[in-house]
Amino acid sequence: MPGKSRKSKTSPKSEAASLEKLLEKGDSYLEEGDLDGAEAAYAKALTLAPQSPEVLVRLGALLLETERYEEGVDHLREVQRLAPDDVRPLHLLGAFYIEEGEFDLAEEHFLRALRLEPDEALSHYNYGNFLSEAGRLPEAEAAYRRAIELGPDEPLHYLGLGGLLADLEKYDEALKQFQVALDLDPNDPRVYLDLGDLLMAMERVAEAIEAYRESVTIDPGNPLARYGLGAALLASGEAENAARELKDAIVDGLEVPLTFVKLGIALRMAGKMDESREAFQQAYELLEEERTQGGEASDMCYEEIITLLGLGRAAAAREVIEGLHGDDLDAQAVAELRADLKRLANLGVAEANDALRRLTLPPGELIH
Repeated sequence: MPGKSRKSKTSPKSEAASLEKLLEKGDSYLEEGDLDGAEAAYAKALTLAPQSPEVLVRLGALLLETERYEEGVDHLREVQRLAPDDVRPLHLLGAFYIEEGEFDLAEEHFLRALRLEPDEALSHYNYGNFLSEAGRLPEAEAAYRRAIELGPDEPLHYLGLGGLLADLEKYDEALKQFQVALDLDPNDPRVYLDLGDLLMAMERVAEAIEAYRESVTIDPGNPLARYGLGAALLASGEAENAARELKDAIVDGLEVPLTFVKLGIALRMAGKMDESREAFQQAYELLEEERTQGGEASDMCYEEIITLLGLGRAAAAREVIEGLHGDDLDAQAVAELRADLKRLANLGVAEANDALRRLTLPPGELIH
């Protein structure tokens, strides 16, 4: 009617409620693994509140996870502009720069987070992750221990310290940290996964299998747990069961050379020669793809040697071995390579024995 006042269809209060619902919806989708649904909800929220740090940080993190790095970084930098004291973009960008190999930038972001929240356990934990990646292990250990002091009820802090101790081959100490994490949360699949890796390094294969099985039971869709279980079953000689788990890991998204290498060995052990060759061929093609994308040869030498031997290309495998430098393989990779060469030798690949004889460690000692 003329002269009658008209109210807006949306008030600030209703917009805030709609924004909150969209964020909750996006968070729920994200928890379920529905990244497209989460992105749609966050994008709709962004139209309601284009300068909301809560929206921008969620969308920025999701864009980084889906490898749309430029957009993700832009969103997170906008959060920094709008809310300079918000540490969330600092943690996310720090982790991103680690992945990019830009360690100076990564450290800058983690240190800024620490200056803003010096008594926040997460800031010390994330800085410990950075220091571990940078090879600054004593500093990393101190950061993880500080995170535990500030957040003694968080299992992830003990996993960080335990993983570092495992890298230092302090296996018994690492095991104690993982046990604390299990006591805090016996239903966390990450704890069982890391425990399985530790037990494999300790050559306690049967116990590792049980740990991996528990991780798979709790989180059936985690390809890393499937891979760990498959590799452990392979080490115990259960070829067909190993092949099944490794195939599931590939289906779940772990389409990397190492998975196909282990699958090729398992299938050969199971007498499935054609399938084995197909797996090794797939590993070879993935290695070539990594090479064309600028991958470091030293990062691929273990998989390349086994793949070439699996495909019957002994001369090419010999060239890779002769081109190795002392720091191309760490102790764990040497142990894995040695074990897989022995498996191939036992399966009738005579060239695997030759590879074992040719392979040397930094001091020139034969691996035996």
